[in-house]
Amino acid sequence: MKNIVYGVIILFLLILLYRAECGRPVVKGDKVVVDGKKYEVIKQIVDTQYIKYTEKGTSDTVVHDTTIYVKIPILDSIQLDSVAKLYYAMNVFSDTFKLKYGKVYVQDSVQNNRIVGRNYGADLLVPIERTTTIVKEPAKSQVYLGARLDVVSQTAIPGVGLMLKTKRDRIYGVSLGVVNNAPVYGGSLYIKLF
Repeated sequence: MKNIVYGVIILFLLILLYRAECGRPVVKGDKVVVDGKKYEVIKQIVDTQYIKYTEKGTSDTVVHDTTIYVKIPILDSIQLDSVAKLYYAMNVFSDTFKLKYGKVYVQDSVQNNRIVGRNYGADLLVPIERTTTIVKEPAKSQVYLGARLDVVSQTAIPGVGLMLKTKRDRIYGVSLGVVNNAPVYGGSLYIKLF
């Protein structure tokens, strides 16, 4: 009668072990391939940083497009003198362009109806996006080879056992059973093949 009770207990433990291993829900996650190996994505972090970009310079190339002639009005000497002063004076024109990530400055120097110099500058905050993906190897089947030793006479042994898997992929196990109201001790060792 005790053997039947122990057999039911072992069967119950096996059912619990089966449900714990095979009945748990599948974790859904994207799969990525890194160096030819498949990994499961646990978490993805996107970090955007803004890098300051500043540049200043001078352009010595000024493109001359076309000359447009206009009718010159007849001027007296006082008006002609003021036009000549304007012609020989150097005028500086500055402009600022607002862009998505900052500003660009342009400064033109005009003399004798020509652009004689051009300076420019830019103050920008350029976004750089870094993505960090945290992955793990998916669970896979493993095969172990080993030996077990039970001390008993020629009888089926109901009992319980405990196994420990080490970092070096070795499994050590101990078991305890009962035969004819006497305890039966067992031990096992398994080594991973692949």
